[in-house]
Amino acid sequence: MAQLLQMLYYIAPILAVVTLVGAAAGGLWLVVDLKKRSTYNRYTLSDRLFLKRNADRLRKVQLH
Repeated sequence: MAQLLQMLYYIAPILAVVTLVGAAAGGLWLVVDLKKRSTYNRYTLSDRLFLKRNADRLRKVQLH
């Protein structure tokens, strides 16, 4: 039992570092992936047309 606890004390920091490195790599990948995708491509064609039409209406309201 004592040897098992000693092994756990040796392995736990290594597992913690591996977990943190994996989380950091996953976070970095997520940031890069979100930057790579433009917000323009997230919407369907009908959504983009709807947003464009509403943007035109808002510009007209602000100009008048």
